[in-house]
Amino acid sequence: MDPLSRLANPARKVYRMLRGGAGGVPTALSPPALSTDDVAQRMRDDWNRRATENGRYYVQTERTVWPERDFFRSGEISVAKLVMSDMGRICGATRSPMDLSIIEIGCGAGRMTRMPARIFADVTGLDVSDEMVSQARSSTADLPNVRVLLGDGATLNALPTASYDLVFSFIVFQHIPSLAIIASYCNDAHRVLRPGGLFKFQVQGDTSVDDNSIDTWTGCPVSRSQARTLARDAGFVLEHEEGAGTQYYWLWFRKPLDNDRRGYRV
Repeated sequence: MDPLSRLANPARKVYRMLRGGAGGVPTALSPPALSTDDVAQRMRDDWNRRATENGRYYVQTERTVWPERDFFRSGEISVAKLVMSDMGRICGATRSPMDLSIIEIGCGAGRMTRMPARIFADVTGLDVSDEMVSQARSSTADLPNVRVLLGDGATLNALPTASYDLVFSFIVFQHIPSLAIIASYCNDAHRVLRPGGLFKFQVQGDTSVDDNSIDTWTGCPVSRSQARTLARDAGFVLEHEEGAGTQYYWLWFRKPLDNDRRGYRV
């Protein structure tokens, strides 16, 4: 079977929403086959509810109550581990991070958004939730090189073509309940990146997840074969991967300098 054959039905068989978050009672959505727009709206509704209830918890579930200092410190630690440790891939041999522009898909309340502003020339955060965007704008208001935008839940349409050097996302795609939406983000990440740019992101890689449990909290899993198809169809080179088969499946998609889609390497 074509690993992206499910794109014909972007909402899969049944989606379920979480009433009040991860511990709530899931309820079947109807109709069973929803459009991508319908799924994106469900994502917005659910994440607005979570942001209103306890935004910091749903962004980072290690604690129920997050003092402000600890919350943003946890973001600094994540950036140090996941971005600063990978500067060789991000910058290449000759470029300075202070010359680069980046996008964070799913910036949430801005937990990780402040730290990159110290490293890169400019940072654009994007989120599907109006409430999360409001919180992120408040938390980054003192940073002139940061802007936070409301996204449509499936694309980067608000952003210009070939204008960014890094697109990054962590603990976001693992909640997306549609492979079609993940593919859409991959296509648009390729569009907004400059040639040679990097799309580094984490997805749900545990393919044992039952179809009936997929909702806006437990997202659609991505297998290794699907990851390769996502990269190829969007025009990327799959440069590296880590954590296949786990919740933290990391993918490094490189936009070729010469638009050559061949030469996949891991």
